Amino acid sequence: MTASDLPAGGQHDVSNEGTEAPFDDVITLATSTGEDGAVTVTVVGEVDTFTAPVLRSSLDTQLEQQPRELVIDLSGVQFLGSAGLAVLVETQKSARARDVDLRLVATTRAVTRPLEVTGLIDLFTIVDSSAR
Repeated sequence: MTASDLPAGGQHDVSNEGTEAPFDDVITLATSTGEDGAVTVTVVGEVDTFTAPVLRSSLDTQLEQQPRELVIDLSGVQFLGSAGLAVLVETQKSARARDVDLRLVATTRAVTRPLEVTGLIDLFTIVDSSAR
């Protein structure tokens, strides 16, 4: 290895040699817009410290477009950690500031339990997928 192979800090970067990013197979996001202009972000997987920034970025992008309504479909989430809860709270604040209705599709215990235990469930409008 020569000095030209090293990043600016002089240390060899081994973070991605032969490994995948930690969240590659842990979270999947899909976005759709309904005929009524409502945007739905469907989340599948685990929302934790590693994946929460990916979710936050996606939700922020959608809110910048100021849809009439933003629906976060969490029915495919198997784990919702504190970082995920923080993203949901921050998204709620941002949606309210932009006058965007925010709804959560929360049909599984993996999602409803953390919201209930922390007392955050009352901050959100919870719907099931058929209510959309």
